[in-house]
Amino acid sequence: MRNKHHIAIVGGGAEGLELATKLDNKYDKRHNARITLVDATLTHLWKSLLHEVAAGSLNPDSSQVNNRAHAQQHNFEFQLGS
Repeated sequence: MRNKHHIAIVGGGAEGLELATKLDNKYDKRHNARITLVDATLTHLWKSLLHEVAAGSLNPDSSQVNNRAHAQQHNFEFQLGS
């Protein structure tokens, strides 16, 4: 039996979150890699939407992603830490 590769992504900004999702979609289907996203915060705030939040046209909660919940939905691991 061959060991799984373990890919750790440090930093869950927009790019880290997207990379973890894409890698897991690609590798987990064949069960040959384990993906872990590590970030110091539980939620990611889409900074590109902050101007809409400031203008009052967007609810602040709708511009945040819970990293742990997103990881569960997309079958990768999330580790809170720095």
